[in-house]
Parts: sequence; structure tokens; C-alpha cells
Amino acid sequence: MRHLSLFHSLLLVLFSLPLAAQEAEVSGTVTGVNGDTLVGCSVQVVGSVIGDVTGVDGHYRLEVPPGRIRILASYIGYENFDTTIRVTPTDRHIELDIRMGESFVEMGEVIVFGRRASGQAQALRLQQSAITQQTIIHSELFNKYPDITLAETVQRMPGVTITRNRGEGELVQVRGLPEQYTAISLNGQRLPAVQPEADRAGSLDIIQSNLVEQVRVIKARSADMDADAIGGTVDFRIRQPERQFEVLLQGGGGSNFGFDRFNPQGSGIQQGAAVLNSELSDETIYGLIAGSYFRHARGNRMQRFDYGDDGVTGQEVSRVRPIDTDRVTAKKGMIGAIELRPSIYNRLRLSYNYSAVDEDVYTREVNFWGRENARENRIATKWQEQRRLNMVALEVENNFPNAQLAYALSFASTSERLTDRQRAVNSVAGGNAEPLTPEEYLSLTADDTRYPGQGLPRTATEQERLNLEEDIAIGGINYTRYTNANRSSFFRAGARYRIKERSYQEFFVRQTGDRGPDVGPGGFADLDSEARLVENPDLEAGPNYTAGEKIAAGYLMYVNNWNAKLSTSMGLRYEYTDLDYALALSGQVDSSSYNDLFPSLNVTYRVRRDRQFRLAYYEAIARVPYATLVPTLDYAERRQARLDVFSIGNPTVAPTYSRNIDVGFERYGRNDGLISIGAYAKFLENPTVRTAEFALINQQPSLGYSIANTADATLLGLELGFYQNLAFLNPGWRFLNLNGNVNFNSYKLDGQSSEDATLAQAPRRSANLSVVYSNPKQRLNLVIAGNYRSSTLDLLQDGQPVWINAVISLDFAADYELFKDISAYARLNNATDHASERYIGKPDQDNSLLLSTTQYGVWGVLGLRWRPGGANF
Repeated sequence: MRHLSLFHSLLLVLFSLPLAAQEAEVSGTVTGVNGDTLVGCSVQVVGSVIGDVTGVDGHYRLEVPPGRIRILASYIGYENFDTTIRVTPTDRHIELDIRMGESFVEMGEVIVFGRRASGQAQALRLQQSAITQQTIIHSELFNKYPDITLAETVQRMPGVTITRNRGEGELVQVRGLPEQYTAISLNGQRLPAVQPEADRAGSLDIIQSNLVEQVRVIKARSADMDADAIGGTVDFRIRQPERQFEVLLQGGGGSNFGFDRFNPQGSGIQQGAAVLNSELSDETIYGLIAGSYFRHARGNRMQRFDYGDDGVTGQEVSRVRPIDTDRVTAKKGMIGAIELRPSIYNRLRLSYNYSAVDEDVYTREVNFWGRENARENRIATKWQEQRRLNMVALEVENNFPNAQLAYALSFASTSERLTDRQRAVNSVAGGNAEPLTPEEYLSLTADDTRYPGQGLPRTATEQERLNLEEDIAIGGINYTRYTNANRSSFFRAGARYRIKERSYQEFFVRQTGDRGPDVGPGGFADLDSEARLVENPDLEAGPNYTAGEKIAAGYLMYVNNWNAKLSTSMGLRYEYTDLDYALALSGQVDSSSYNDLFPSLNVTYRVRRDRQFRLAYYEAIARVPYATLVPTLDYAERRQARLDVFSIGNPTVAPTYSRNIDVGFERYGRNDGLISIGAYAKFLENPTVRTAEFALINQQPSLGYSIANTADATLLGLELGFYQNLAFLNPGWRFLNLNGNVNFNSYKLDGQSSEDATLAQAPRRSANLSVVYSNPKQRLNLVIAGNYRSSTLDLLQDGQPVWINAVISLDFAADYELFKDISAYARLNNATDHASERYIGKPDQDNSLLLSTTQYGVWGVLGLRWRPGGANF
């Protein structure tokens, strides 16, 4: 309720504002089918008095305001040309050349030709004219790829790498920095976290890529952007209402070829999507509704090793822990939006996004306690996990003769629930254990047992529930005032208020002794046939906490286009941060606050129309996660303490500050081509490292995670990106495109001279290369996409560095138009099935020790798509 006053205030401002006009130039040439110029062709902005008539050279010129503009060209004997373009406040001139097709009454079909900035071409135009350095891709491009999650889509952009969870892309890292240094937003509004502890890293596996229209990776910051984006900002734009009527239906099925033989629900994959986009009222109201569904039944096999008493010291393996996991994941998403355009000078959009992930998980784990120690634990675990995201946003733009006022209000809520995690432990020690050689011991699987002739009694039964909720409410306003008649410079000022609230609840009960049946040799408890220990557990008595964060910000910036070649932006942002928390068991409460100023400067120099240099300097912050600031007084306060991992608080950890310098070059070519080169330096104060402490909890090896500050660091990086049609090499290759990027990063930690000294979770190298064959004549699209990520320091476990190996993945996609408006598609993911491995020490060093190896298998999908009146290519 406390957020409603802000909402009412913004609505009052919205409906009390007068409307007026502001223009930008759109010009071009109108030609016929044979390339001859058309004299006297009428070109109009629909819904206004703005228009022009072409002269003897076929040229026209319009002055239009920012926003989405519908342009209609008409000429006697020719079919009307009707298109929509987007004009940003920074646009000064837009070229729109129109080619019109002849219209004959006796013809059953009329073909209209036009060259305009749409789809990926529109995205590149926005990228080129943006104030800050960024990369933008449109769904027209990334929907051709076999991506399941948005993270996998983003990894194909320069300067971006991802981390994977269970073989699927989940978290995004920009310019060689850990994921908590990257801001994630949806339609410009920050997303709440969907992870229990890593609450600064936005998870992207919950939103499906076919609901998104555009992805922007903003690599430098201007004053009107949030300051907590050291690495950059990834902004996802969901599908928006358009003038053109659109219908899309698609559905498919497939199979997982991984480790799923225990899974009673099989290994199938089902996929579906639907879109309906329409004009609801002539030129004033537009609506969109879209939905997506993806169900994946798959498994994975992991082999874990512990060394010494604490899991990492010593050279001899102390425990072998094979784990088989079966998982059924169902992802559902829905978006709805309505847009009001009372005139071309203002716009109101109300949008809603719902995303859900439901998972049923069953794991079978065995602990073999040493080759000489005959102890064996057989552990069966079963649970359901539910994640939800709800987000509603109101966006408004009003244009005046020399100014623009834009404001937005959003509310987002996420939740994660772990429902009745049941665990049964059957154990035996001593007796007639089967002797093993060292090689046999290290290769044990979850199917094996050292007691082939006897059953294992039940020694413990556990039940747990977890409930995490986080809400974000954001209100912001931006006022732009143009300082001259040609709108080449302007001041912009604004304010933003962000409230985050989080609550964590957990229930746990453990019963020891003979509480269940014995399991046979090599078997596991059947949890489906066992009742819960507590039918209606009380979550109020667990290691619970509440936490809140309030950020108030204000800024002022000045943008000037000095001439056709040089543009600058400079500004200063102020942010006030207030934090508070309360522990449920101890009753301890605390709060803190701090203030910061963040300057920024962006310079763009255009050598010529299609080539430009960029320079940026900005300062930024990475705030500390909630879970780390909430202290752990004793074992009873530890969160997730019974999932083999638990959280250890560190209230003394400080935020990370960064001074950043970016230099870039962009060359825009024909056929939507692009080559970009970027170099950057980031000077980090108080960067953080993730730490882990080994502990035996209820005789089960467990890890306690926390975050600590480490030495100041310097990051130097270089990135290269390209999207290029190959027609310039050979006209016969005009249907081939190469899309790729390469990223190099170098780290130096103060006071450390070792070459291995690096930031945690920050890859030194990454690369992506895709070959895209798109031939409308053959009605065929083919994509081969490869991804590489170098070995990466993950964390420090009891003082020892733990690294993740280099990973190479390969995916395939194919689309073929069977009939008009009907296409078949095929996807093959994770074709290399590259194992994910963790080591003590760098993987390529002789003295490194393997901690774990995991494989997820290959999966594929076949399906059909129906898109009446739409373009499949």
C-alpha cells in the first residue's frame, strides 16, 4: 500500500499535462519498381497534419516528434507504402527511402517494396545514435538461434560471457567481471533477484527468449542510468504493441539424450508459443498478448571428490561421491501490453510480465568414505522448487515544443519456494565390504555398492521447506530541455526512487535412527511411498530474516551535438543508500546508510557516416548482497544449512567502487553489418571474492559460503565483435553471415605478482562464432553456433583456489518454410556435451586436483510454426 501514493502522484501528473509538438527530420527518395523517381508522391505522418509531396528529384522531408511514427506514402497507380519507425530524442536525421510497387486491379496479389529501418537494421540504427556505447540485437536475429534462455542469447554479443546452471545459461557477465557487477533490467526497470543468496545477480533462465523483442547491452554509463553497473547493464525489451496485425503459433517436441534412465517421467521435451498483436482502436490504442511454454525432462551425472579432512587439503582422495540427478523443468511465461497514443506527441504504455519455473527433482547420492574405510551412505532426496516473477510497469512520454517529460512506475515481485525437500539416509560401516583397487575406487558410480550381499538400514530422515520473497518498487521521472532551435543540445535532469524488500523463511526437521525401511544392495529409499515427517510445517521458527534497501537518486546531465561529427554527454549522479535487516531467532536488528557521487562523460566522434569512435569515463558501484550483510551469529542462524550448503554472514564487507575508461570503434556496413572494437580499463576498489568453508553437518560433507573483500584490482580488456554478410567476398555468398566476438581480459591485484592472481568468477578469455545461412529463395535458415569460455577462478575453499575448466559448447538450428506461413524448425543443443569440471588449482597445471565433473547430455527439438502474413526469414 505504501507504494500507491507514488503511483497516484504519477498518474495525476500524466493526465494534467498539455500536449505539444517537437520535431526531428525524416527524409528520403521515393522511387517506383524500376528505380525511377516519383514526382508528386504524398508522404504523410498518419494521425497528424505533418506531410510533404516529393519534388522533381523524388525527395521528401518531414519534421516529426520523438516516438513511434507511422508514415504513409501514396501515389496514383501504386500500392500505398505504410511503415512505422521509432525516433529517439537524440536522433537528428533519419533516412527512409521508399520503393513503391505498382497496383493493378486485375491482379490477385500486390507486392509492396520498401527499404526502411526495421528489425535488426532498426536495432543497429538505435545503437549507432545512442549516447553511450552499447550493443543491440533484435529478435529478428536471435530467434534464428537455438537459445533456450535469455542468457544464451546475450552471450553472442561482444564483451559478454555467461555462467551455466544444469547446462543452461543462467547468469550474465559483462566485460570480464563477475555477474553481481552487471545490472539486469526489463523494459528499463530493474529486476528483483530469483536466487536465495546471490541477490545481486539477476537470473535469466526464468524468462524465455521468444517473449523478448530486443536486447541491449550497455557497456558505459551516463548520468541518467543507475550507478550499480560496473560491468554494464543488460536491458531486455519484451514484445510491444505494434500497428501491424500479427499472429504467431508454434509448437514442438523433442528428447533429452543425457542421464535420465531413473526418471519415471521420461526424457521428453515440449515447447509452445503464441502471439497476438493488433490495433484495437484506429491509430490510438494497440494491444499485445503472448505466451510461451517449455517443459524439459532431463538428468545429469556428477562425480565429486574430497581431499583430506576439509575437502581440499592433501593429495589423497578421502571421499568419492557420485550423484545422479533427474529433473523435470516446466517454464511458463506470459506478457500483455496495451499502448495508448492520443496523438503522435505522447504515449502511455501499461505492460505486465509473468514468468514461472516449476521443477521436480530427484537425486541419488552415495558417499564412499575412503578406500580403506568401509563406510557407505546412500542418500535419496526429492523436492519441488517453484520460482515466480510478476512485473507490472507504466511508462509515459509527453513532448513539448522545446522539452520532453518521461516518467515510469514499476512493481516487480519474485518468489522461490522449496516445497518439502525429503531426504532419506541409509548407512552402513564395517562388515564385509568389498575390497577395491585405487582405480576401481575412483570410478565408483551411484549404481555401485561395497556391500553387494547386504541391505543398508535407515539412519536419518529429513524434511525441509524454504520460502523466499523479494519485491522491488521503482518510480522515476526524466525531464529533457532543449537549448536551441535545432535541438542539437539539451539538459536532462531526473530522479529515481527504488525500494527492495526481502523475506526469508525456512523449516527443517531431522529424525535419526530406524525411521524407514532398509534398502537393498545398490538401492535407494523410495520417497514417493513415504509420508512427510510434518504435514503442515511452521516456517516462523527457522533461521529467518527480513531485509530492505532504499536507493534515492538524482542526476543532471548535458548533451551537445557540437557538429555532424562530435557529440558529448557529461553528467553527475547522486545516490543515497539505506540498508536494514532483522534476524528472527535472535531478534537482532541493524541499519546503515551512505552517500555517493558518480560523474560520467561520453564522447562520440564520427569519422564519416558509417564509422565512429567512442570514449567514456564513468564511476560506478557494486553493492553488497543482502545475505552477506545479514550476520550469522551461530549455527542456528545459518540459512540453507541442511542443503549441503549454508550461508555465513559478513557484515563488515564493503561495497566495490570502480573508475572506468572505455574506448571503442564501430563500423556499420551494408546488409546490417557491423564491426566493433573496444578497449577498457577498470580500477576496482574493494572487489569481492566468494569463499567456502568445509564442514561435516550430520555426517554429510557441506560447504558454508560467504563473501569477503580482497585486494584492489585493475582490469584491462579488449573485445572484438562482428556481424558480416559475406557477399563482399563473393556475390554467391550473399546468404551467408558470420556473427562472432572475442574477449580478452587481464587482471592485476595489488600486492600480488603471481600470474594466476585474478578476480573470482571472471573469465580471462571468451569467444563466440556463428555461421548463419539465410536463403529466402530456398525458404531455409541454418545456424551453427559455437561458444568458448576459458577456465575461471570460482572461489576460495578453506584458502585453496577452486577453478572451473574451460568449456566449449556447440548448438544447431534449422528453419524451413514448408508452405506459405507454415515453417518447420529443428534445434540441437549442447552437441559437444562438454563436461563441467572443478579443480583445486588451475585445470592445466600438473598439481591440480579434480574436485568434480558433471555432464548434462545432448537434447533436441522438432516443431512447427504458423505465422500468417508474417515473414519467416
